[in-house]
Amino acid sequence: MRSAFSMAQLSELIGLIYDAAIDPARWPVAIEEMRIALGFGTAAIRLQALPSGEVLLNVTSNIPHPYVDQMVSYGAEIVELWGGMAVVGSLPMDRPAVLSQLNPNLDTTTNRYFVEVGRPQGMIDSLALPLARDGRGLGSLSFSRHADAPPINDQQIEAARLLIPHLQRAATINRLLDMAAIARSTFQTVLDTLTAPIFLTTADLHVVHANPAAQNIVATGELLNIRNGVLSTSVAAVSSALAVAVSQAAQDESAIGRKGLGVPIRWRDGSAGALHVLPLRPGRGAFDASVVAAVFVARADTPFVAPTALVAALFGLTPAEARVFEQIAAGRTVEETSDALDIGRSTVRTHLLRLFEKTGVRRQAELVQLAASLASPVAGAG
Repeated sequence: MRSAFSMAQLSELIGLIYDAAIDPARWPVAIEEMRIALGFGTAAIRLQALPSGEVLLNVTSNIPHPYVDQMVSYGAEIVELWGGMAVVGSLPMDRPAVLSQLNPNLDTTTNRYFVEVGRPQGMIDSLALPLARDGRGLGSLSFSRHADAPPINDQQIEAARLLIPHLQRAATINRLLDMAAIARSTFQTVLDTLTAPIFLTTADLHVVHANPAAQNIVATGELLNIRNGVLSTSVAAVSSALAVAVSQAAQDESAIGRKGLGVPIRWRDGSAGALHVLPLRPGRGAFDASVVAAVFVARADTPFVAPTALVAALFGLTPAEARVFEQIAAGRTVEETSDALDIGRSTVRTHLLRLFEKTGVRRQAELVQLAASLASPVAGAG
């Protein structure tokens, strides 16, 4: 099916996404241009790190400020509008979700967010693109359709789908980087201070620069090597996949798609990891003209961590309720939670009742399931 915009537009939008991957100050421009190209009234992107709960991105386009300020307090209602936590957690990561397809009763809904924030702006539908949903982060980019525009059509859905792998790559890089440091300076300036191992390469994988973290990996010989100046791995298939991704980045970054989006690797201790390839067109980061890609090395640790900060934000938990949730989600009993937090058993039960009320579950086992649905790790995630 033909996309809603031309290949030239697609290339430009992808370029803006990758610009924003290493310069977060450019996200407002990227979001605005995507909104206009796709023909939507408003747009909002949010990326949250787990388990810290740190908000890495929270950018909107064409949403009046009073509503922007209100939106942060409707986490639970937004999830409910999309069908609840189980539905949201099961949505595919490779295609957009259309609100009206999941909730066909938007005209008559009494959902607080839709009634108090969406409808007053003229919102009649929404399209959401998944950015991250794993043990280390959760994020999405959503576009709203307003009453003065026709319904969301298949061309717009297809066009938005083409952007997903690039948005997910950018979100992965954002999670690997020290966003605060990048915001204060430039990617090139802080490159050597980042804890994420990063190699800057030419189209044929010649290494132009490796930050100290990357140099340390090469020195240990654990995973990556530089032979005659060329970056390679000890596994032929991984080296081949990396070479294809970097070559594609040099030729046409809009066509790279999912190539290089989490090339799987295995560390010597048996833990999983991934190589992420970010195209670097001329001017992106002010690098040497021969540099076409940045190769990020990520360790995909996957221990279960209850997404406490996320659940607290979604359902409006108090700090005390969040602490009890974290204990219960880890499988502890009321008595064990009481001992761990040094509070009375009756206090734990009171908090539990409030947790049930706010999250809509009725048993402790369902709280555990809720936590698991949000903290399922994805191999290769940054």
